[in-house]
Amino acid sequence: MPVRTRIEPIAKDVSIIVNEMLSPAAQSKAVADFARSAIAETDDANRRILGRLPPKVVTVDGRAGADLESVQPNGRIIAEWDIGNDVLAWIGQTLLDRSPRRSGAYRKGHALFADGVEIALGEQIPNAAEFVFANLVPYARRLEVGKTKSGRDFLIQVPNRIYERTYKDAKARFGNIAKITFTHEEQIGAYRLKHDQRSRRWNAKRGEWRYDKKQRQDRVAGSAVTTPAIRVSFKDR
Repeated sequence: MPVRTRIEPIAKDVSIIVNEMLSPAAQSKAVADFARSAIAETDDANRRILGRLPPKVVTVDGRAGADLESVQPNGRIIAEWDIGNDVLAWIGQTLLDRSPRRSGAYRKGHALFADGVEIALGEQIPNAAEFVFANLVPYARRLEVGKTKSGRDFLIQVPNRIYERTYKDAKARFGNIAKITFTHEEQIGAYRLKHDQRSRRWNAKRGEWRYDKKQRQDRVAGSAVTTPAIRVSFKDR
């Protein structure tokens, strides 16, 4: 899944304007030298951020793998790094690392969808307009933001807001080459409420729950329980 972008440090589209006073051969060499330096700089940045050197394809005037010096004086050298797999793998592994391990059900419940079709991490990632991480267990939302009757977070083994924290960290790390958003949405086979549930908020000062007077439509019997999700789409600039 190649990603082209002019935004550093993950990938870049390399092009320069050369001095027309130089000979054609000298102009080609100037373009090649600049591209070689820029590609090496980006390789170093990729290695630091991703922990490895992702595969890349370099095209010279539309010819993949051609020698850099063969570029025409007014030609173009484009370098594309395949970093999509790294971004998705980082998010998936971070969700696993932050998941509670008591029963293992929640940890196994993480799923990745490519344009609505579930896929497995570790395999070749297909080209898709959008990828979505979600957890399919019926209590995923409760683990994310739920609280007990005493008002404490439902989770005690690990910090809660697993998806929200992972979204924030992923956006900070990869936001220059991917659009990453956090949402709550209905998934296929989502659990549906058996009874009406009044919306409530924990009042820390009073040490009690305050119930909303108006019933939310997504809390009536039969409503699907939405789950936290991370949506990822890659920029192509």
